[in-house]
Amino acid sequence: MNFINRIFRRNLVECPRCLGKGKVDLEDIKRLKKELFWGPGRCAYCNGIGKVPPDMIGKIGADFEYLTTDLPFWERHKVINGDGEALKRASEHKDAIKRIIEDIEHLYYLENKEASEIADQLFHDRGRFVYSASEKQELIDYVGKVIQSKLKTKRS
Repeated sequence: MNFINRIFRRNLVECPRCLGKGKVDLEDIKRLKKELFWGPGRCAYCNGIGKVPPDMIGKIGADFEYLTTDLPFWERHKVINGDGEALKRASEHKDAIKRIIEDIEHLYYLENKEASEIADQLFHDRGRFVYSASEKQELIDYVGKVIQSKLKTKRS
């Protein structure tokens, strides 16, 4: 019966991440305090449908950083079902992002580097010596986002 309910989307509730829109926007990202983890786009929690099975909310929080649209189907399935190895990868992913954020803050506030220099340093430190201009610009934009986020928390 559960399979039939899923096919016909019965007994589903509004997605707590996108609030039923099927897309995560900046307001959702701010509400869930994930500005440094996500960007706007299709909602990975409900897979763009806008509704989820009620038991999913109990399994995984709407603010779970690792559940993004770039996860393969099999990894998404493992995460939602609480697979230990997938949750370990999720924790490692979160820690890696936090280290990048700390590196950016250190390079900006303590070493007085500009966003472009920070991007070069981050690529270099992670063994990336060849990258496109668009990749570098994306990282420069992220550096700016981290710095702005830090400035907002200092004002609060």
